[in-house]
Amino acid sequence: MDIKVYRYFITLARTKNYAKAAKDLYITPQGLSSSIKRLESSLGVPLFDSRSGSIELTEYGAILYRRVRSILREHDEMQEEIRSLYRRKSGRILLSASTGIFNAIPREAVRDFNETSKTGAHVDISRTVVDYDCETSLIERTCDFALLNDPIDHSVLASIPLQKDMMFLWVPADSPLADKDELDVEDLDGLAVSCVTSQEFKTSRKNERILREQAPHCTLLHEDEMISVVEAALRGKGYALLPRVHALAFKHEDHAAIPVRNLDWGFSIAYRTDRTLSPQDEEFLNYMKGYQRFYC
Repeated sequence: MDIKVYRYFITLARTKNYAKAAKDLYITPQGLSSSIKRLESSLGVPLFDSRSGSIELTEYGAILYRRVRSILREHDEMQEEIRSLYRRKSGRILLSASTGIFNAIPREAVRDFNETSKTGAHVDISRTVVDYDCETSLIERTCDFALLNDPIDHSVLASIPLQKDMMFLWVPADSPLADKDELDVEDLDGLAVSCVTSQEFKTSRKNERILREQAPHCTLLHEDEMISVVEAALRGKGYALLPRVHALAFKHEDHAAIPVRNLDWGFSIAYRTDRTLSPQDEEFLNYMKGYQRFYC
């Protein structure tokens, strides 16, 4: 049996809810249901009983739960022992990064670390992807560390904040808002605002909730990339909501970048809570702390 299915089973037994378990596992409820059905079919017994309206373990499920917890604990300890030995011998660290973060921390910083490491550490950067994929890579142990947009709220992950700042509204120079030093969220009420799609980035989802509550008449125009957000604003489709690094990078004489209180952007470096940090890991984390910037 695939060890991953046992994790699915344990998570569902703990949460007693397909939707919550699927969210914790970063899979769909349909995928989770199919996996549990295959597990029950392979064992030939029902593992869960939902006739009372809640999902409870059957007698068979209780036996499996007790045994599987021990199996997973031994499996994780074995994997961590092997990986820890490999890290000490090779010094190799695999870093994943959410799209756009290397605009705030240059890739050259990783190269500089590799060239100056005193412990023989060497960081390889995997393909940059969205937050969801980075977190999945950490949880499934296919990378060692990840640069992720905040908030990081998964119980399996530890994190060290590296940057936090207000978001900036990119406004036309002739707008009444352009004369302000800072904006409140309520100032965006009634505006059309371009931003990166909220489905893939946690920061966007968080800020969208705040806008819906405090500026209910703000119309959000979702774009796939930050450059598309700027281009939409230049075409007159709406104001652009940007992090500082992009607001400064896309300077334009006809627009001004104004910080917005209570709409923030930040990111952290994250790793699994059960990871035993090697000397190379600790050196890399201390190096990354040198890029900590907190503007608010």
